[in-house]
Amino acid sequence: MLENTTQFQTLFNDNLSVMLLIDPHTGDIKDVNNAACAFYGWNHSELCSKNIADINILPKEDIKQNLKKGSSEKQSRFIFKHRLADGTLRDVEVFSNPIKLNGNTLLFSILHDITDQKHAEEQLELFKAAIEVASDSVYWMDADGRFVYVNSSGCSILGYTLEELLQMHVFDINPLAGKEKWAEVWETIRSKKKYTSESIHRRKDGSEFPVEIASTYCIYGDKEYINGFARDITERKRTENELLKAQKLDSLGLLAGGIAHDFNNLMGGIFGYIDLALEEIKDHKAVLNLTKALHTIDRARGLTRQLLTFAKGGAPIMKIENLIPFIRETVHFALSGSNVLSKFDLPDNLWKCNFDKNQISQVIDNIVINAKQAMSDGGALELTARNITIPSEGTKIPSLKDGDYVGISIKDYGIGIPKEILPRIFDPFYTTKATGHGLGLTTCYSIVKRHGGCIEVESEPGKGCTFHIYLPAVKDDAPSPAQIAAKMHHGRGRFLIMDDEEVIRDAMGQMLETFGYSVVCRVNGKDTIDFLTAEIKGNRKMAGMILDLTIPGGLGGKETITEIRKLDSEIPVFVTSGYADDPIMSRPEKYGFTASICKPFTTGDLSEILNKHVKPNQ
Repeated sequence: MLENTTQFQTLFNDNLSVMLLIDPHTGDIKDVNNAACAFYGWNHSELCSKNIADINILPKEDIKQNLKKGSSEKQSRFIFKHRLADGTLRDVEVFSNPIKLNGNTLLFSILHDITDQKHAEEQLELFKAAIEVASDSVYWMDADGRFVYVNSSGCSILGYTLEELLQMHVFDINPLAGKEKWAEVWETIRSKKKYTSESIHRRKDGSEFPVEIASTYCIYGDKEYINGFARDITERKRTENELLKAQKLDSLGLLAGGIAHDFNNLMGGIFGYIDLALEEIKDHKAVLNLTKALHTIDRARGLTRQLLTFAKGGAPIMKIENLIPFIRETVHFALSGSNVLSKFDLPDNLWKCNFDKNQISQVIDNIVINAKQAMSDGGALELTARNITIPSEGTKIPSLKDGDYVGISIKDYGIGIPKEILPRIFDPFYTTKATGHGLGLTTCYSIVKRHGGCIEVESEPGKGCTFHIYLPAVKDDAPSPAQIAAKMHHGRGRFLIMDDEEVIRDAMGQMLETFGYSVVCRVNGKDTIDFLTAEIKGNRKMAGMILDLTIPGGLGGKETITEIRKLDSEIPVFVTSGYADDPIMSRPEKYGFTASICKPFTTGDLSEILNKHVKPNQ
């Protein structure tokens, strides 16, 4: 024990801080206080028998240098790792100064255990490093809403420097958070401790964007703070809005499809009656008026095509036809009532195409309506068509296979499409219109692709744009619908009609009777199956059947054909519907039908399909 004054010894032994007296030349521990014994886990004699190198994990050379430094300076500060009796390591902060005791120079060292503090500092550094690389904004605010910390991403997203933000309040960047609102938000976060909300942030350039904010109340020292995370949710909001638009569009599509179905059902009867009347009336004026009525109703069919533009189309129900009259009619209908004129350059020798009228009309409608909107002050729309063979000199279209095509070009002189967005105009949900749903041109692209063709666009801002549509051509001498209709079908035997609309049953029945058939009508699938079962048992054959696809409250065509094919696999059975986009209408054979025919149809249309699938005089 070193001799010293009683006062010093008492202060040394009873002090709550860990104290050591060390020989600066050898590193031997000469004395320790009670706090040191408690900290290290050795008793007084054990500690005093050790060298500082026994508890300090530094290399001996480093320890010698530190002892030399401590003995030569008035006061020194070190941070070491010391090993305790149980082998654990603790971080210690050491303050040393040389003192004279009994003529000897010793290092008087006071130690503080800073393990927890250092761990906290390391964790804080890791946390700071993590939030600095975070893509979201991370910030601290005081009770007044003033920023005290913002990470790099937050500064970058808002467009301010950290120095600028530290001079600002939250309501400088949040247009929804005025001083009164902030007081309300502060109390909410303070009471709930954690709070999540959606808001708006304003950048330095004045632009605004939606954010999702997660806030946590905390106390640091004697002050209250809010620790917050703000995530830019612009893309999420856009996706949510587009999904909402798509859901609305789906609902509208169902509604439009239903209206089109019912409308076509009604027109089917009117169409049929007028067509039948034309066969009977010889008066020239009456024939002229009825023909005009048919054309007017055919225009009304264009309205159902407009409705079906909003409904999802299925596989195309294609028919070989001439494009010229169809194109003129569709363009005139789309431009009806507008200040845009149409100009056509359509050669007489244009090849025929195998196409779905309803679906290709949607393509032309969409493009013409876009062109009309691009020429809000009026102008002219130019539509040209030409025969194209690929490959041929001067014609290179990578997305088309070799073969014959009809190329249709629709040119407007509107505002045009910027070069940077031109590659995206066919992308789903991409639109530059405030009220657009971004599916119009996507639908066009999909329809043309399903027809085996392609659609392209070229544009120059301020000078308009041109859409090019390519459809596979049919160069054989296939008869036109008019030629087929002129060769009226003739047959015999009984034909069954299943439809819930009396007007359809009556009009269709009269058409079949003009072909030479006797007609049996049924309202639903159950009665149809019962009738056919009885006929088969009585060994009586049917010439054919026409089934409505949908029967409200009863078995429709889809369910009925399954049972019919169990009874008779050969009888010609045709499916009809006012909703042409049902997959059964595009692939009737897959579901057991012979073929399909869309309402409304004329006697010629029905004659054409029967000529294809029912033997004459069967």
